[in-house]
Amino acid sequence: MLTRLALLACALYVMQPAFAQEPVPTTNLCRQTMPAVRELWQHDLYDAPPAVAAVMLDAIDGKLPQVRQGLAALPPHEQAHWRQVAMITAANTFRPAVVDGLLADGADADAPVRLPPFKSGFYQQTVSDMAHDPRFGPKAVAAFQSAGLMGNSGNLVGPALPLAALCDDVATLDVLLRHHANTMAREAPGVGDALTTAVIGGHAEIVQHLLDHGADACADDRLIRKPGATLASIGRRRHLPGALLQRLACPAYDSH
Repeated sequence: MLTRLALLACALYVMQPAFAQEPVPTTNLCRQTMPAVRELWQHDLYDAPPAVAAVMLDAIDGKLPQVRQGLAALPPHEQAHWRQVAMITAANTFRPAVVDGLLADGADADAPVRLPPFKSGFYQQTVSDMAHDPRFGPKAVAAFQSAGLMGNSGNLVGPALPLAALCDDVATLDVLLRHHANTMAREAPGVGDALTTAVIGGHAEIVQHLLDHGADACADDRLIRKPGATLASIGRRRHLPGALLQRLACPAYDSH
């Protein structure tokens, strides 16, 4: 069970941009993943020093003073990297106070970060379990591997703002916005920005806060240029309030 939970956490980290293509209940999915993320660090499944694992557990548990103490005990040349990992980890586990503190300490609101790889034996067992799991199977594993989603070189995660938008985490989003996070941040080139992710998820409060902070409602409309695929039309299907739909409408692209 632990292996499958960990695999789910891994898959969510690397496949989150793909979720923006379909209306899935991402808020519950994000929260259901939190215990698996914690277990990965707790059971020493990442190829990282135990002191780093302790920092990440404290970040997930919302213990900012302990996170700071643990980071300060690491070699000075490693602290900035692990601070960024801890900030992204906290952002992905609904810990806005930790995110706020680490941003104040120098973490970058807009930078992605590469997680450490999994330990080899655990990774190989995870791939094998996924291939034998009827929810995935060998074809899915082969497809993920060919797409570069199943490597073990360390997953690149972030920036934090699209993660908060995906998970409908208003508190963390607001912290990031107060630290001047880029409202147009994307998890990868060619995928929807944070605003698009929020609209697809039907997260009205996230949409409002992003628009209030200058997110460009027409950015993805200009890229997609496909009838029925504008943010406003998607927002209507997600039953967003009329006032938000008006703010999302781009006359050059959106026709009811």
